Amino acid sequence: MVILKYEPETKNVKNLKGPCVVVIHAEWCGHCKDFMPVYKNEIVPSNNFDEELKNLLTLTSIEDKEYSNAKDIFGDIDGYPTIRYMTFDQSGKPLKDNNGAIVKIDAENIPRKAKAVTEWINTVVKNDVQQKHKKHNHAHNNKRGMRGGSKKTKRIVKRIVKRVVKRVVKRTKRT
Repeated sequence: MVILKYEPETKNVKNLKGPCVVVIHAEWCGHCKDFMPVYKNEIVPSNNFDEELKNLLTLTSIEDKEYSNAKDIFGDIDGYPTIRYMTFDQSGKPLKDNNGAIVKIDAENIPRKAKAVTEWINTVVKNDVQQKHKKHNHAHNNKRGMRGGSKKTKRIVKRIVKRVVKRVVKRTKRT
């Protein structure tokens, strides 16, 4: 079973860190009244999440009253319920792109059923986490390259240089 972090109702958004699926809902909304029991009773406790998301992903929800006070954090929505994937930094601020816009992905055009939402979470979050991991590794490898590379790379370069020097010495001896 994959255990995910769950914040039943987000009152203090500063507690959110890392990848997070947020359901923004309203108690007066009929669609929310249908979906929130599915979210709380079927999706959150399910063990249908990819192992990679264990201890990484937080599932939470925020009601329209709190959302109206935190629009700058969660961004605009088109309606209720909105299922949104976001990533928060260590201080609880949402990650932004180079233009300063909040990086978010909404679950659009998917049925509000447990299986469909769980599949969406697995696909979207897993892809995002893998992309961020690749970017991090690429940046790390570039930094290593700027410092001169790994020990293995240095040994290979040393051998190649040795061979080239031998060839040059042989050629200069012939002439």
